[in-house]
This record gives sequence, structure tokens and C-alpha cells, in this order.
Amino acid sequence: MKKFKLVIIISAILIIIGIGLTFYESQLINWNVINQQQNLLSGGSMTLTKDLDPSKNQNGVYSVQIIDFQEGDNIKAAIFNPADEIIASKLITKNLLQENFLISTSGTYKIQIENQGLREVQVLLVIGNYPQNISLIDILGFIILITGLSGLAIGIMYLVKNRGKTS
Repeated sequence: MKKFKLVIIISAILIIIGIGLTFYESQLINWNVINQQQNLLSGGSMTLTKDLDPSKNQNGVYSVQIIDFQEGDNIKAAIFNPADEIIASKLITKNLLQENFLISTSGTYKIQIENQGLREVQVLLVIGNYPQNISLIDILGFIILITGLSGLAIGIMYLVKNRGKTS
């Protein structure tokens, strides 16, 4: 019986560690990107800038989310490097687009979107560094959380099963 109480305690600790890693992952993302949300009128544009340095991280990320996306919306996104050259350009065909780009030189990168459609849309823009090793933290946190939850379930089932036998 004491062995399974120990399993429950260890499982609870693993769950706390898994939740902590998930929280750390979200904070790491928030520290590395900048975002802005705005209603964009038909014919309007929106720009978001961030200073990026390839010596810190060469992986850039941008995301465009159209909150109320509808078929027929005509929204175009472009990413500019510090020399104001387009390094990526996309037509938004779904409510969420996220892609990476190479940070080749230090300076201000910008994302600009244009609403070429006929209606107003609500847009969330994100640009910044894609945190290094974020996938590893994500997978590790998930594995630890699932291991903890599994151990907790097994330990509780065993305690309930044995408690019924002793009473």
C-alpha cells in the first residue's frame, strides 16, 4: 500500500513539472515575439515590426490569424527584412497562417498585411524569434505530464481496489 502512495506522490510531482514546463514554454514564446490585434477595414493595411538579431537566433516566425475568416476574404501578408526587401509573401487562405523565415541580418523586420477584400476583418499579427529548442521543451513537457497522469490513475485505481478489500 505504501508503494502505491509513493507512486501517487511521484506522479503528482511529475504532473507539476509537466505543467511548469508548459507554462515556461508559453512564457518563452511570449518573450520572443510581439503581437498586435486590430480590425482591418477593406483596403486597409497593418504593419508590425520587431528588431531581430541572427547572432541570438536565426529562426524567425510570423503568424497571421483572421479571427472571423470567411471564404472569399482577400488578405495578403508580406515579410520585409531590414533593407525593406520582401523575403516572404503569402495570400491568406485560412484563418491561421504560421511560417518561419531566416533572420539573415540584424535589424528591424516587419510584417505587413493588406485587406484587399470587401469586408472588415479582425486580425492578429505576430512576428519574432522562434525560440530555440521549443519543440524539445514541448515534447518533454507532454511526456512528463502524460507519465504523471498515467501513474496517478494507476495509483488511485490500486488504492481504491485495495481499500475495498480491507473494509
